[in-house]
Amino acid sequence: MNERERHANQSLQALDEAHRLGRISREEYRSRRRHLLSALCESHVVTARNAIVRPAPHSHEPAPQPAGDVLPGLFPPRHTAWKWGVPLAVIVLLCAVLAYWLSRGG
Repeated sequence: MNERERHANQSLQALDEAHRLGRISREEYRSRRRHLLSALCESHVVTARNAIVRPAPHSHEPAPQPAGDVLPGLFPPRHTAWKWGVPLAVIVLLCAVLAYWLSRGG
């Protein structure tokens, strides 16, 4: 950890403590944290991966909301299970009805 990262880490810890103790609001905390992290990212350090950037959405998924809440980006929507589950259940039910009808001598 270089000196710049150490300084940013200390600043983030102080910022976290100020927010935890109620000395600053959530919006102020987020604004200052973004500013600290952007200043650190502007350094010319090359990292193995950029964990802050979200992956590009697929064509069937909605784009993430630009608001400050990161939970919608972390958890994919659950409606994708319905896309395959319901037609599969209908097909299985139709096959069961057809098998019953054929076994009775239909």
